[in-house]
Amino acid sequence: MLKKYETTAFAKINLFLRVCGKLPNGYHRLLTLMQEIGIGDDIIVSVDDEKPYEIVIDSDLKGTAPEDDLCYKAAKRFYDKYSKNLRLNGDPEPESHFGRTEIKVNKSIPSQAGLGGGSSDAAEVLLILQHHYGDHITDDEMAQLSVGLGADVPFFLTGGSCICEGVGEDVNETGALAGLNILIIKPSEGVSTPECFRLCDSKPVKFDEEKYRKAVNEIFEDESLSAVERVVKSAPLLINDLEAPACELVPRIREIVGKVRATEPLYAAMSGSGSAVFGIYKDEESMEAAIAVLGDDSDLAGCLIFPTVTV
Repeated sequence: MLKKYETTAFAKINLFLRVCGKLPNGYHRLLTLMQEIGIGDDIIVSVDDEKPYEIVIDSDLKGTAPEDDLCYKAAKRFYDKYSKNLRLNGDPEPESHFGRTEIKVNKSIPSQAGLGGGSSDAAEVLLILQHHYGDHITDDEMAQLSVGLGADVPFFLTGGSCICEGVGEDVNETGALAGLNILIIKPSEGVSTPECFRLCDSKPVKFDEEKYRKAVNEIFEDESLSAVERVVKSAPLLINDLEAPACELVPRIREIVGKVRATEPLYAAMSGSGSAVFGIYKDEESMEAAIAVLGDDSDLAGCLIFPTVTV
């Protein structure tokens, strides 16, 4: 029987991103607030239980081998874990329960932007397969298999507004930030995430981690504050430790951040490891005024400029 699932994999921004050190395995320990925004990739997953088990990828990402595609890796990890669980329960041929899985991704989230497009796609594939096969993998198992796919994937299994720690596996929902007006500016240049972290390691930023965590938690967990009030109150604390090294790699990012800040948003910064820059505005009117200014700026020719909201 063929079943088709269609959904949207939303992008994210990082309101803050602190690099707390490098672990012996080469991964970085992070403290960050991730927020989903209303732009996304269209994900279509078809599972045909009457055809032999295989994973087929139909993606806009040209030149990528299927086995290197993050959605393929997500599906493979899911099936490997489900197969192992079935074997532990005495099933000698677990693959006989699996069908042909075709994954199609229509990309709208730009790559090398710090918006988490690939990770969001992978998370949606995991959630779809989990639903299709009856939620046989526990939440803890889902979280564990998602960690190895990418630091952002565990967040996207939850979505919304979350403070994430460790290598991304420690995800905690925080005060809602839905409905904020966001403007994204993505230059044509991208940023290499490994290179960005390498530069960050060469010039580490030292800060009082516990003091910082306490300060941001007090604001974002204060239920008396609206989403706008949370941003205004926290703005002096919001720092992306990867912004400086990313600007060193792609100087244009610094220029774009300055232009966005000149439109007087509540807060503006680079997202993740870049190169996308975002501005948060108090209302739609303020955002539209910023679009008018930035859209007429010849220095931003070639940049993608699109309005959205937090979700």
